[in-house]
Amino acid sequence: MQLWQRRGETFGRRSDLLRRGEALRDIMTESLRFLSASEGPVLDVGCGDGIPTATLVRHYHVIGVDFATTMLQRARLNLPSAEFLRASADHLPLRSGSVPASTCYFLLSDYATRTSLLNELRRVLQPNGKLVLADYSLNDDFNNLLDDLQRTVLGKDRGMFRPHPDVLKREVEEAGFRVQTASEVQHPLRIGFQTFIDQLYLSSTGAQYKERQLTEAQWRKLLNEWIEGSEVHVTRRFALVFAEKAD
Repeated sequence: MQLWQRRGETFGRRSDLLRRGEALRDIMTESLRFLSASEGPVLDVGCGDGIPTATLVRHYHVIGVDFATTMLQRARLNLPSAEFLRASADHLPLRSGSVPASTCYFLLSDYATRTSLLNELRRVLQPNGKLVLADYSLNDDFNNLLDDLQRTVLGKDRGMFRPHPDVLKREVEEAGFRVQTASEVQHPLRIGFQTFIDQLYLSSTGAQYKERQLTEAQWRKLLNEWIEGSEVHVTRRFALVFAEKAD
């Protein structure tokens, strides 16, 4: 919780540098298509500062849930038409079988074991309620690059648990859902070299990177495999699952 409180202080600026809204466009288009027949509110679990939520509120009344107050403050400011609750995703303050649809974007990778989260999502959904899950895939170039940099420069792991789409599909089925589709969505990201360094300095380990005082030449050597001209080129890959609560 403390980590996400700190992340929330700079999350918006980092998101802007990484153009997250653009990267998520296909995911949100597919999400709306899947949710099109749903009526009533959509529960957005782990809403953060509201980047995916901003798309949902154009079509539905949305109840966003997050436990980081720094995230929720930004979400409330940007999306006054939505309702936001501060709570843990593992203990949602909602009655069993009370919501027709739930989304969960980029929260799964914080869980080494996702069983409790999936069970809680199933609990609050109505019979045949719809579930949308999206997270960074195990094959995501960007996060794999960040993993390599942190191990090489800082000497430690990042502690992210990115799912492979097939593994996520199996976990969702085991939790009592009927999976409609499970896929990997790709988005090429081209980001300026200095912009890449700037967003890294805004991350939760940014201060530790700054302490190393790496020169531009050292950064370019570390990023050599990913640099083309003056840009860092990576392919963002996201695991996307659409499911319904089984009877």
